[in-house]
Amino acid sequence: MNIIIGISWPFANGELHIGHAASSLPGDVIARYHRLKGNNVILVSGTDCYGTPTEVKALKENKSPKEIVDECHVSFDKDFGDFGISFDLYNRTDDEYHKKFVQEQFVKYYNNGYLEEKEEEQLYCEHCKLFLADRYIIGICPKCGSEIKGDECEKCGSLLTIDEVKETKCLICGNKTSYKTNKNLYFKLSSFQNDIKSLLESKRNLWRENAVNFTERYLKEGIPDRCASRTLNYGIDIPIEGFKDKKLYGWFENVWGYVTASKKYAENNNLNWEDFWMNNENNKIYLIHAKDNIPFHSVIFPSLLLATNDNYKLPDKIVSDEYITIEGEKLSKSKGNYITLRHLLDNYPVDSIRYYFSINNPETRDFNFTYEGFINSINGELLGKWGNFVNRTLQFINKSFDGKLSSNSIDKNLENKLKELYDVVGRDIDNGDTKDGLSKIFDFINYSNKYFDENEPWKLAKEDSDKCEDILYNCCNIILNINNLLKPYFVETTKRVETYLNVSINEWDYNRLNSVSLSKEINPLFIRYDKSVIEEERKLLNK
Repeated sequence: MNIIIGISWPFANGELHIGHAASSLPGDVIARYHRLKGNNVILVSGTDCYGTPTEVKALKENKSPKEIVDECHVSFDKDFGDFGISFDLYNRTDDEYHKKFVQEQFVKYYNNGYLEEKEEEQLYCEHCKLFLADRYIIGICPKCGSEIKGDECEKCGSLLTIDEVKETKCLICGNKTSYKTNKNLYFKLSSFQNDIKSLLESKRNLWRENAVNFTERYLKEGIPDRCASRTLNYGIDIPIEGFKDKKLYGWFENVWGYVTASKKYAENNNLNWEDFWMNNENNKIYLIHAKDNIPFHSVIFPSLLLATNDNYKLPDKIVSDEYITIEGEKLSKSKGNYITLRHLLDNYPVDSIRYYFSINNPETRDFNFTYEGFINSINGELLGKWGNFVNRTLQFINKSFDGKLSSNSIDKNLENKLKELYDVVGRDIDNGDTKDGLSKIFDFINYSNKYFDENEPWKLAKEDSDKCEDILYNCCNIILNINNLLKPYFVETTKRVETYLNVSINEWDYNRLNSVSLSKEINPLFIRYDKSVIEEERKLLNK
């Protein structure tokens, strides 16, 4: 099976925050699972280089947009890498390979009749002497009355045309806008209304509920045509006569990054990219993002693929997270209410962070990040449950049996439970329900701790040494397989556990230890944090 997993591309306008971390992590879990299954996986994302946030940041810092992009790309790449996101290629939209491919698609659309020239009144800032791209505009949502940036209302989720937005002002200088005549190319998105309706019906059970609901609403309202060109200084040139002074609008070109990044990776690794992206029975496409990006993945991207007439496969799985709040308040970079991923990575082990975001993944409702919840999850669940089971089992064997067991007598009930666990967790991850999969693994860890307690090996060591070895052998077998089941989720502690057991596994399948011969040095997998850390972090956040 050929698997494409595309994680949404962060804008080059600041640091990665915990919202990026939470919405990206399911993609990595899915990728690691499919690799263990032996499937061919291409996991891609990249830095979204063009757009208002980048240009506004450049203006504020008196730098060129490219300088901002270069800084962000380096930090994004490092943060994602340290977070354990196992990209096959982390690209950028100013990559020449991406630019050339996207321009070729634009010419196809023009030749296929999907681009229409329109002269129109467009919002203009007299102070900045600039036609304003949608993201340069602030105003009021006509449907719910909230303050809005551009043509998308975060509050009610409406996807608007910019002329519907009320009381518009220039985001750069804050002055009121006026209208001025401009010529642009519009993409006939409305032509794909029925195609998107058919896609939704065929994938209804494969997409997250929020993606289904959002897409249904757009279909009900009628999908509008969208402007595909903009008068901008920084962006991808339009290769069509009469529009060479314009740039491609970001919504058109950035989603193509999934294709260009995976195509580039495939060509550099002797793979046929069409085996991953064109219609066939042996490929699957996952798109991973937060819910504010749903329309770009469920409506716009499929329409762009269809408009090429090139037999592209449309997305199979849309894994769209709800939002993250921080200590009860909305995550907001502009208001300073955000936590950078780098802050967590510099202060806590990566598996602790990955666990907390995985076990609380906002699959169906918003998740409130609290430092109390985070620290308690490390102390209570990671250290107190999994870490405790591993440490006390292996330390006991080293202390009482010099690290070696002669038994390899398997408990068939335990073996069957573990085999079943591979099936149910695998189905959850394959479906994009990564939170459910991890919950089931930790349910089994609870069961394993009870198994250890109820069999009282500390007593058996004195009363019935052979039976004690049988119990401990089965505990080691549990550790081996639970550790393997945790590999999509954890990236550091799983390696350490295999070192302790002197084994190495690289497949998603039940394995049985032939014998137990442990490393002499067994250290705790996790450390306990003092509750004072919670208050220290809260004070830092309030600053």
